[in-house]
Amino acid sequence: MPYIKVAKVSDLKDRRYKSCVIFSKKIGVFKNEDGSLYAMESHCKHQNANLLTAPIKGDLVTCPRHGWVYNIKTGQCMENSWAYLRKFDLKIENENIYVNLPIGEEEEQG
Repeated sequence: MPYIKVAKVSDLKDRRYKSCVIFSKKIGVFKNEDGSLYAMESHCKHQNANLLTAPIKGDLVTCPRHGWVYNIKTGQCMENSWAYLRKFDLKIENENIYVNLPIGEEEEQG
């Protein structure tokens, strides 16, 4: 699958993350303290709630529906090890941010 443009680097100038949707999958593009970027799923594995509607405290975000806590740097779910957030390849070209979201790959969870 080719990389898909999701944002510009300048979109994250004064923000820690930017949310987007690719093929109905909720993705967050996050900025580390050093300015590097990464892309990760941004929905809870329990009932698909958008995690980015909740405040991020440090590296943790709590699902607004049922309280599952995720580490947004590692993708780890603190309540259920199988419920990790998947990371995606990201590249930057000419100040544009592109994400590679493999289509048709089943996630191995549970």
